[in-house]
Amino acid sequence: MNGLKRNALLTGLLFLMAGVCLSCAARRQGSSASAGVYSAKQAAKLSVRLGVRVTRGDNLALYNTVAGWIGTPYRWGQSSRKGTDCSGFVSVVYREVYGKTLARSSAAMLRQNCRRVRKKRKLREGDLVFFHTGKDKRKVSHVGVYLKDGKFIHASTSRGVTVSGLEEPYYAQRWISGGVVK
Repeated sequence: MNGLKRNALLTGLLFLMAGVCLSCAARRQGSSASAGVYSAKQAAKLSVRLGVRVTRGDNLALYNTVAGWIGTPYRWGQSSRKGTDCSGFVSVVYREVYGKTLARSSAAMLRQNCRRVRKKRKLREGDLVFFHTGKDKRKVSHVGVYLKDGKFIHASTSRGVTVSGLEEPYYAQRWISGGVVK
């Protein structure tokens, strides 16, 4: 084989290999929650599932991850899709979506991992929201992840993983603080 034919063959093979690699990467991105490549149809499905308007400009990896947890039953001290408590749910979501390890209890999350956000209107997608559910109104005992438009997702003892509103009377009366994870 002369040098010219050999170079043409090698160039052709390189283009073929590059095309295969690029097509695999594109398919992998399209199917990955963390890749952030979603169609309007996928965003609409997330909107219905979560009860908030999800757009392609939102953190779709967050919305896709939490949507997969909807309906997971409440199980104290656990953090799997078979059952989870509030801090276990938040810990897993933060590890999967942001690659961050958080403290295991809701009180420790606020104390160790967050900068406080006192005003609800200053909350942003992915911030944490903290509540008291016991008699001590200053003691954090519940946590969720803020989505948008006054909605957050959390593991409720009565409903499992669900989306609730900050202005629902139960949560409005028990609000302590929001938190931006450091």
